Amino acid sequence: MEINKDEAIRCLSIAKNHFGNGNFAAALRLTKKSINLYPTDQAKAFLEKAERAAVEQPNGEPASSTPRPNTNGPAQSSPSSSEKKYTQEQVAAVKTILACGTDYYKVLSLEKKCTDVQIKKSYRKLALQFHPDKNNAPGADEAFKLISKAFTVLSDPQKRAIHDAGGGDPEQRGSGGVPPGFRGGFRQANGFAGDEISPEDLFNMFFGGGNAFGPGFSSATFVGPGFAPHYYSSGAARRTQQQARAQRQNGTAGWTVLLQILPLLILFGYSILSGLFTDNTPAFSLRPTSVYSQVRMTHSHQVPYYVNPSAFRATEQSRHKLSRVEQQVEVDWVRGLQHACNNERRERANRMNAASGVFGIGRNEDAYQKALKMPMKSCEEIRRFGYSPDY
Repeated sequence: MEINKDEAIRCLSIAKNHFGNGNFAAALRLTKKSINLYPTDQAKAFLEKAERAAVEQPNGEPASSTPRPNTNGPAQSSPSSSEKKYTQEQVAAVKTILACGTDYYKVLSLEKKCTDVQIKKSYRKLALQFHPDKNNAPGADEAFKLISKAFTVLSDPQKRAIHDAGGGDPEQRGSGGVPPGFRGGFRQANGFAGDEISPEDLFNMFFGGGNAFGPGFSSATFVGPGFAPHYYSSGAARRTQQQARAQRQNGTAGWTVLLQILPLLILFGYSILSGLFTDNTPAFSLRPTSVYSQVRMTHSHQVPYYVNPSAFRATEQSRHKLSRVEQQVEVDWVRGLQHACNNERRERANRMNAASGVFGIGRNEDAYQKALKMPMKSCEEIRRFGYSPDY
């Protein structure tokens, strides 16, 4: 789908980073994800390359990292492999995160009413703080994974609802402490259709695949044994990628809105054009006017009507059109007669009631008989059309 193209390109970029670090298994897995999201020729070509590399080195370790046997006696610690330094504040912060367990709101220092923007902001801050490249305290690896897990759950509306309803990990209900799912990766709902994704991949994707720690800083991957450093582009390049992606998304959204309102625009245009090219001028009038000056009679009941001599010439030449016009003339004529007949009936009833007096007192017999014999011209005329009005 076109909507997944950006995620597919980003996933392929992460796969190439893993390939450059010799982690061929992760590169192969992410390349397949990229093809599933949006197949491209570049991804298919890279998939063949990753498959060959994975077959040649199934353990996914770069050849240069294979340790050489030491034939000179016991192994000596390298002078360059100095012990990683950390502060007591970092140790305390790691313990605080791990103590939260599966209370993911507490992990991200958020309340249940937090918004998506607040969730992303908190993840960004904590991910940079507890990333193993920035925090070498014991347990920083697990703390970083827990932060990533909290973000994947709370950023997914369905998983968040399950977490709010019962607490804990929606995928590992009933488990306590650090969920076992950390060791097998996470499931990303946005863009990966439920495929598993590691905390480091989530970190790279969230920060656009760029260098989150500034120029010249290397990051580490959690996939495969040990930590393999790899380098990202500068912050300026990441911002350029984000701006280009935002422009593509805005363009896609504009076309989507246009397609949604296109039927309404077509209907509106058709209505306007129909009004411009349709002649709504009546073909006749039941009363003479300056325009409708020529009198005619219907063929069936000899009903008089008036037409515009110049405009009616085309209708007169067509027997079908003339028949339809005369039918409409007689329908309108009958409607007028029915209305007039009803008025005559009401007028006669009023005269008869007035002549009857009140309970027979003050009855005027002459006026009553005159009202009873009142002429009903419209009611009589309507009988010619087959109607029998009750009067």
